[in-house]
Amino acid sequence: MNNRNFFNDHKKLLCPINKSSKFKLLFKIKKFPIYMGTIKKKNKYKYQSMNFFINNSSGSVQIFPRIDLKKLYFKSHGSGKIGRVWEEHHKRFYKFLKLRKNSKLLEIGGGHNSLSINEELKKKNISLISFEPNKKKTKEKNFLNIKSFFNYNSILKYNLVAKFDMVVHSHLFEHIYQAETFLQAIHLSLKKNGKHVFAIPNMEPMVKRGIASAINFEHPFYLDQKSIDYLLKKNGFKIIEKKMFGNAHSIFYKTVKTTQDKNINFTNSFQKNIKIFKNLKNNWINDVKEINKKLSNKKNDIFLFEAHIFSQMLIFNGLNIKHISNILDNDNDKQGEYLYGTSLKVVSPDILKDILRPLVILRAGEYNKEIKDDIIKNINPNVEFV
Repeated sequence: MNNRNFFNDHKKLLCPINKSSKFKLLFKIKKFPIYMGTIKKKNKYKYQSMNFFINNSSGSVQIFPRIDLKKLYFKSHGSGKIGRVWEEHHKRFYKFLKLRKNSKLLEIGGGHNSLSINEELKKKNISLISFEPNKKKTKEKNFLNIKSFFNYNSILKYNLVAKFDMVVHSHLFEHIYQAETFLQAIHLSLKKNGKHVFAIPNMEPMVKRGIASAINFEHPFYLDQKSIDYLLKKNGFKIIEKKMFGNAHSIFYKTVKTTQDKNINFTNSFQKNIKIFKNLKNNWINDVKEINKKLSNKKNDIFLFEAHIFSQMLIFNGLNIKHISNILDNDNDKQGEYLYGTSLKVVSPDILKDILRPLVILRAGEYNKEIKDDIIKNINPNVEFV
């Protein structure tokens, strides 16, 4: 048990719901960049076919084969740290936790938004242990950051069995390859009646709207509410509260440790999901065709917003980048670099200030309004968005 790693991948297609290996190929994007961030120099980029499969007996959808983790996460791309939408997400999620005084808290993968930066934890005398491999090992009063991944071996090594009143993670579960093993480890670390609280992308409305950040190489499994609810109940968690953030952004889950339900049934979602994903592919293709048609007659300076998966999905579904000047992004760490897999350099949106009537292609899902408002109010009111 102690050697199980939640990021160890299966070498063959397996359904996370029922372990079935019978799948149907839905569609593929033959050539797609393996990394969704930026790099300093145009390089010999690596690509892989992005294949979408659906399981015959459950209807679960996943991308296979996966990318080697060292290549997939060779560099942080800063997702979740920029903008008002994410700021509001973090505030509401913290409020949703409803932390109690003198409690013991385990945080998995806190990153730049770790609970350790919140002063309220000190006021409430909350003890926090955080597993974050990208931060230095830190030991202070009531706070310990362990510079490693959370796994069964960690629970035993640090004597964490049944030690916590609450386990928290945000936008991590969708990255996990072994969902049940991960949930079982959390179950083991919680006290009796301990809480498991987390945030996860609200994938069903995201996929229905064609939002590229829902399912991709980093999020290889389609985890709709039905699938998440099933996995939680099967592995010993009773759902006590759910809260939506945005129309197609996140779901906050609050659960309590209980006994595992091995007899829970899962009804087949094959017909529903095959329709959703066929529409997704058609929407991507048709959207790109419409954009290309609009660009063909434009003489404006043309830009593509966001150095992330949103832009890559457009480009590798056929967006004509011949007339695109640059990628725009508000993240200072990305500016001056190149969007991975492309020849496009990333610049600040401030470049739009001195252009008479620039055109910006924008497909950033729930962030579209925030981005538009900022550009029109603070940079250039004459920007045309496509």
